Amino acid sequence: MYELRHRLFKVALSVIIFSSVGYGIQQQLVRILLKPAHGQQFIYTSPIGGLNFLFSVCLDFGFVLSIPVLVYQALKYLEPLIHEHTKSVVIRYSMVSGVLAAGGGVFGYFLGLPIALRFLSHQFTNNQIHPLLTIQEYMGFVTIYLLGSALLFQLPVIILFINRIKPLKPGKLLGFERYMVLAAFVAAAIMTPTTDVFDQLVFAVPIMVMYQVAIILVYLRNRRHSWRPSSKVQKLLEQDEQLRAKWQQPAAITAAPAAPAARRPAPASGQHHASWDIF
Repeated sequence: MYELRHRLFKVALSVIIFSSVGYGIQQQLVRILLKPAHGQQFIYTSPIGGLNFLFSVCLDFGFVLSIPVLVYQALKYLEPLIHEHTKSVVIRYSMVSGVLAAGGGVFGYFLGLPIALRFLSHQFTNNQIHPLLTIQEYMGFVTIYLLGSALLFQLPVIILFINRIKPLKPGKLLGFERYMVLAAFVAAAIMTPTTDVFDQLVFAVPIMVMYQVAIILVYLRNRRHSWRPSSKVQKLLEQDEQLRAKWQQPAAITAAPAAPAARRPAPASGQHHASWDIF
């Protein structure tokens, strides 16, 4: 528990540091976040609405930049489940995770987000009804969208990490491909809620491609390295086996039939049993 709190503290410290950096470039961040809206006007409905918006922008910026730190701390916490040479493995996975998160954010910003905003903002309008969004609502939608894009692009890292703990069979992963296609289109329908199939393909195809890349990487790794549990995991398994044998031993003794008690010789006639002398 202490180690978990220690690593969560490091993640929180990273978010605070990067959020402070975001405060220094707040104008540039706001300009970038408002660009997909194509000049649409926004409002805030409370005296502190602008301050809340600025705080949200800086905090989200700090959280996004802290994703590699979060992945690194999570892998270090799960280090006993991985093979030896975990330090280099954790560093490589953290770097790849950061690159994929940045790629997912860029993909969502330039392709997915404009499609989603264009579709959602023109669903129902007439002469009296026009979309008038608050800046908090817009910011919440953009943040969730970009964060979801970054997390969806983490699929290869997740599959490879699971393969390091327990080896996966590429053939079995290919068998799950039909479910992965369905999940990709469901995610695309959520992230880009449009009836245009082409717009959904823009988001679904990269997810399916990343799944195929993960299968290839799993195949190549399992072909080069024979899997075996790490020394820490092996030690835990041995301790578990010893405890199991220790607890099974008394059960075996209890289940053994008790030896019949030896019969006492019957007292000779004219003699009384000693216990009867008490009464």
